[in-house]
Amino acid sequence: MADTPTAVVVAQPVVIVTQPRRAPAAIVASGPQGPGGPPGQPGPAGGSSVQRLAGETISALRLVYELNDKVFYLDADDGDHVDLVCGVTLTSATAGQPINVQSSGPMDDSAWSWSPGPVWLGPAGQLTQAPPEAGFLLYVGRAVSSTRLIINIDQPVELA
Repeated sequence: MADTPTAVVVAQPVVIVTQPRRAPAAIVASGPQGPGGPPGQPGPAGGSSVQRLAGETISALRLVYELNDKVFYLDADDGDHVDLVCGVTLTSATAGQPINVQSSGPMDDSAWSWSPGPVWLGPAGQLTQAPPEAGFLLYVGRAVSSTRLIINIDQPVELA
């Protein structure tokens, strides 16, 4: 601002003279930590996760379907909802509470004890390595270790 010229405006019957003011120097010092930001998207990197409302009390690590912005347990016998599969729950929740659901990518849990191979939908959203003999065969993904599942949900196949 030091190089800004003085402005003079002459108009009848008044003369206005302006001169810019110099702003005082500002010294910025570090301050205390500010408040935390909003939480990020749920789920691990490399996967696809969403947050929905639980339509019923739901445990973690169960396959669910979505209907009217709420998720519910999916069952291998549920022909009415098998095409609405949403994914595997990452968290648990009671009805009306937010729940995180992963629809693809790697998922780890130390409580699992998989054998490497395919994982299917079982009763009440449970994941199983024993494919059902009736209802719908729904491939959920592949276990690559005892504690890791790669979610890659396929189309359901109705069993005769």
